[in-house]
Amino acid sequence: MELTSKERIMRIFRKQETDRPAIKLWGSWQYREGDHLMHPAYKPVVKLASETTDLFTYCRSPFNIYCGRFCNELITTEVVDTKEPTWKDHITTYHTPYGDLRQIKHVSTIGDPAYTTEYAVKEPEDLKKILAMAYEPYKYEDNLVKCEDTLGDRGVVMFNLDHASYSVQRLMGSENLAIFSYDCHDLIDEACSLYAKRLYNHAKEALCAGVKVPFSWVGPELLTPPLMTDQGFNDFCYKYDKPLCEIIHNGGSYVWMHCHGKVRKLLDRYIDMGIDILNPLEPPKNGDIDMYEVVKKYGDRIGLEGNIEMQELIQASPDRLRMLIRECVEAGSASGRFILCPSSGFMEYTLPSQEYIDNLMIYLTYGLQCVKAAKSPKK
Repeated sequence: MELTSKERIMRIFRKQETDRPAIKLWGSWQYREGDHLMHPAYKPVVKLASETTDLFTYCRSPFNIYCGRFCNELITTEVVDTKEPTWKDHITTYHTPYGDLRQIKHVSTIGDPAYTTEYAVKEPEDLKKILAMAYEPYKYEDNLVKCEDTLGDRGVVMFNLDHASYSVQRLMGSENLAIFSYDCHDLIDEACSLYAKRLYNHAKEALCAGVKVPFSWVGPELLTPPLMTDQGFNDFCYKYDKPLCEIIHNGGSYVWMHCHGKVRKLLDRYIDMGIDILNPLEPPKNGDIDMYEVVKKYGDRIGLEGNIEMQELIQASPDRLRMLIRECVEAGSASGRFILCPSSGFMEYTLPSQEYIDNLMIYLTYGLQCVKAAKSPKK
C-alpha cells in the first residue's frame, strides 16, 4: 500500500500498519507558509522539505495559563534598548493583587536564541502572589479547519497545549524550581495542580468542539533528571500529565510530546502516561537512546520520532551523516512506528554555513531514500 503523509502519520499514532517510516524536518511547513526566512540560504531546504517530507503544523485556541483572558491587563511587557545594537530587553510585569513582579528576557532582533536574565519568582512568596491573580478562560475558538484545509493530505495538524509544570518553571527558572521542590514542595504542587486543572478544562473544551487531531506539548524536559529528581518528575510531571492523556484518549484523540535529554529510563513512565509519539529521542552524548535497544525492548508500544542529533547536521561529514541516517532508519523501522527527525528545528542559526545547508539537503534526499526503502513490519 502507498499512503498519503496524513494517513501515514495517523497510522503511527494509532499503532496501525504503515507503508514505511515517515520523515520530518521540524518547522519546514510553517516557513513554507510565509514566515520570515532567517537567511536566504534556507530557501532550497524549505522548498524541498515542503515538497517531500511528512508535514506537521499546529492549531490552537486562545489560552493563557496564568490569568486567562485578563492577560493583557495583568501581564504587560515593555521592550527597551540595550547597549548591544541587536538585542532588546523585554521587561514583563505581573500585576498581582499583592504587588508587581518583574521578569526580564534578553531577546535578539536577528533571531539568535533569547534568554531570561531575571525571573519573576525569586522567593516562594512571589509564587503565591502569582497564584492569587484573577483567572477567567478565553472563549474557545480554534483555527483547526483553516489549518487542515491548507495542509490537506500532506501531513497532520496538531492541537498545541501549554504544560502545567513548565508554566511553573518559566516563572522561576530551573535552579529555583529544584530548590523550591524540596523547601516548599506543597506550594509547587499547588501551582502545578492549579495550572493542570486549567489545561484539563481547555482540552475538554477542544474535544467538545470536535477536535480529533493529535494534541501536542513540550515542557517535561524541564522536570527530568538531572534538573529534577526521579521523585520530582513523578510528583510534578507524571502525576499531572497522565490525567491529561486520559482525557485526550477518552475524547478519541492522541498525544505527541517533546522531551529533550536522557529519557531512556523514563520510557516506561511515558508509555504508562499515555504518550503516543515521543520526540526527539536523542542519541548520546546529549541523550541516551540506542534505537536498536529501544525497539528490541518496546517494539511498537510507543511511536518513536527523532534520533538524529542537530549537532551532527551542523558538523558531520556527508559520509558520517549518511551512515547515521541509514542506521537510524534501519533500527527505527523495525518498530513499525518510526518518524525520522532531527532533534530540533532546523532554522535556528542566523548565519548557516554552507556545510550545514548541504547536510540539510543530504538529510532530506538520503533520508527520503532510506525511509522509502524501509519496510514496516506486518501487524
